[in-house]
Amino acid sequence: MPRYLALLRTAARLLLPVLCLLLLGNGQAQAANGRILVISTAPIQPGKFLRLADAARGHGLQLDARFAEKLPAESGPELFKGYELVLFDTPRDHLQAFVEARLAAALPGLKAPALWLHDGKPRWQGLPDELARRLHCYYINGGRQNFDGFLGTLAAHLAGRPTSGIPPPIVFPKSGLYHPDHPGLVFAAPADYLRWKAGGPAPAAPVIAIALHQQYIAAEQTAFIDDLIRRIERAGAVPLPFYSPVMDADAVRRMVRIDGRTIASALINTQIMLNPEGRRNEFAELGIPVVQAMPYRKGDAAAWAADSQGIALMDVPFYLAQAEYAGVTDIQVAAATRPSDDQIAAIAGQADAIVAKAVRLARLQRTPNADKRISVFFWNYPPGEKNLSASFMNLPRSLVGT
Repeated sequence: MPRYLALLRTAARLLLPVLCLLLLGNGQAQAANGRILVISTAPIQPGKFLRLADAARGHGLQLDARFAEKLPAESGPELFKGYELVLFDTPRDHLQAFVEARLAAALPGLKAPALWLHDGKPRWQGLPDELARRLHCYYINGGRQNFDGFLGTLAAHLAGRPTSGIPPPIVFPKSGLYHPDHPGLVFAAPADYLRWKAGGPAPAAPVIAIALHQQYIAAEQTAFIDDLIRRIERAGAVPLPFYSPVMDADAVRRMVRIDGRTIASALINTQIMLNPEGRRNEFAELGIPVVQAMPYRKGDAAAWAADSQGIALMDVPFYLAQAEYAGVTDIQVAAATRPSDDQIAAIAGQADAIVAKAVRLARLQRTPNADKRISVFFWNYPPGEKNLSASFMNLPRSLVGT
């Protein structure tokens, strides 16, 4: 018996270091494969998190996304169980307030490190300040390179590795011009963009501007915008896609003018309309036609075609009523939600109609008046020439010219 006990002790001495290494290795693997929970709310698009989750796997991370409005109102702290980091994708005040109210029963029990990703007022717990600021900068600027840096930095932190060698965040300007073929994606000034795209600030072809949200770029949800760009290029015009803050009353002017000269001949608006009075003044001063291409978010193109209304009631104020007040015309649904990846993607026929209208309006401006042919349609009931009327216009002079 003593002999067997001696053998067991010898075996234990030999195996103990191996077991320690295995346990240490398992701990490191667990840290390197940390679970991350992202909580967000509409209108942030689900497709953003599909891209993020796929990229996270390449860094040995697991990323799960939940939308606050789809969580039970009584959700408690168990929501956060098993996650090494919780991210709240709430870039604006009202989105953050909604998530806080929805998770009122859960948030007091949140013990894991957390980062609230508000555009201008981030906050965090359980993270070093420098790390939190760096992660926030990566995330709110977005795009593939920034998200790769975000996930790489996070994976290194969870695994206890240094973050040296990971490129710093790319900070995009508050307003910028976008093109998918440009390696840096964004230009800060229209003159720089046109030198790259058209060889100079005064291209011979008509310029069609596209107003978009920066979140399309930040969330890598540019399928719809890229499609509009390609259609404009195929039509022989120059696309001028730009993003700008929706509440900045001078943002559009800055993006479609160079040295006080308006370079765009028409504008396709894809932005939500939150500042109709400011935009109304801008559009009137610019004097160019503005048409609107809006998305359908309740399903794909087939779902939109089958929808008896075609536009969600909640979209009417921001895409129709306030847009029309601002001077936007010919408002059409031009995109829907692609089921394969939740991207907002063009509805081909609708996008064609929008781009064709914008290009024709631009070319009409370049056509001499003598070469223009105009038709007037009116409802002739009861019969008589007095049926022709208008509001705030001198009708005879408008029809025959001066």
